[in-house]
Amino acid sequence: MSNQTEANFWKSIRAGLSSTDTFCTRIENTSALGTPDLLLLDRNKSFHLIELKVAKGNKVLLSPHQIAFCVRHRGSNSWVLVKKNDDVLLYRADQAMDLFEQGVKLKPHCRFTKPIIWPDFLKVLET
Repeated sequence: MSNQTEANFWKSIRAGLSSTDTFCTRIENTSALGTPDLLLLDRNKSFHLIELKVAKGNKVLLSPHQIAFCVRHRGSNSWVLVKKNDDVLLYRADQAMDLFEQGVKLKPHCRFTKPIIWPDFLKVLET
């Protein structure tokens, strides 16, 4: 049985960022549909909203509410972070519709391969 779940993905992110000067809050929200899973305060004290996904084959299952959130917040620090086997793919919010349609075949904003170096992930968010 695979441990490829969003809950395990979140645990690996939390563990990977634990030694950095960041704060991550997992958002468990059933009232504001489409709200991303993670609120991250980076080392520059900027907030990022991150939707976490684990790819099923090449598909990334974004709901219409999640896509709408990304479309409304394009140009902001809003992201979709996708776990695909040993890779972690970072997409900007303005890529959400194409990500839904093309799945992980869509070129990500940035790709991280195992072993994931989470401080490098932060550098990408902070630039």
